[in-house]
Amino acid sequence: MMLGWRHHVLRLHLRRRSLVRDGGAVYMSEATATTRVDDLIALIKTGQADVALDSLQDDEPPRIAAIDWAMTDNYGSTALTLASRGGHLSLCQAILPHVSPSILNQPNMFGSTALMCASASGHDAICRTLLAAGADVQVRTRYGSTALSKAAEAGHDSIVAQLLARGAVATPNAMGKTPWDLAKEKGHTLASLVQYDDAVSSTEDDDDEEDEDDEPVAARVGRILSATHIECRLDTDLTFVVVAKPEDTMVPVNAAVDVVVGADGSYVLHEIIGRRERKKQRCLHPRRPFDKKCVDCPDRRQSQR
Repeated sequence: MMLGWRHHVLRLHLRRRSLVRDGGAVYMSEATATTRVDDLIALIKTGQADVALDSLQDDEPPRIAAIDWAMTDNYGSTALTLASRGGHLSLCQAILPHVSPSILNQPNMFGSTALMCASASGHDAICRTLLAAGADVQVRTRYGSTALSKAAEAGHDSIVAQLLARGAVATPNAMGKTPWDLAKEKGHTLASLVQYDDAVSSTEDDDDEEDEDDEPVAARVGRILSATHIECRLDTDLTFVVVAKPEDTMVPVNAAVDVVVGADGSYVLHEIIGRRERKKQRCLHPRRPFDKKCVDCPDRRQSQR
């Protein structure tokens, strides 16, 4: 039989009192710390963020320091990510001093970070708090979404302005759509993006000649995303990036290619080097007479040339 949430909260507070003291120091076992994070996550997901906040504010520093903030729910979201998505500013402020940069920018199973969730949900103050704590504005999901694209698609102009001020770049996603395109499709006219687009356009006008001195980067094609975009793995650091290509250019999967970085920071196909060569097929029956060989035997094909 499932226990009610009131009992669950009572169990949380009772656990807080079960401390082990040694010379005034307070310790908490790893198992207790893990369970503690599970309790906090459960409270946030059931609308009891205020209870979670009270428990943190009442705790002693050694107990909070023992909490493993990298623990997640079944979808890979940390307590910070859930608090950010839910708009719980005070709880985010209570958690942030105890998390490392890696946890601050830790993506869930969908690739979304705490900043992305807050941006998509329109929580202006939380975005400002996360950015002040050092949240990375350039993190991208597998499909090329960023905090900027999520905020633009949802029509949150003030958050878009914050992200642009922190250096966010309006790069296209895996489908080739920029934050401007996503906002326009949803019927949003964002002043921040208009100003950004004008600034980028004026910069491009000042540069009469394209910089062709950029060194191409070797990569391997992983997937075909659309007629104009492919996903490639860079040979330098093995990261996956979205690469734009001409619509009439056929690029096979697993082909070796060279890509260059465009003026806006996005990747563009430079040259197709070739496919990964297959091993040459050999005759499976070398002693069999020629007229008895298989139809697709390489010896037979060679004689027909």
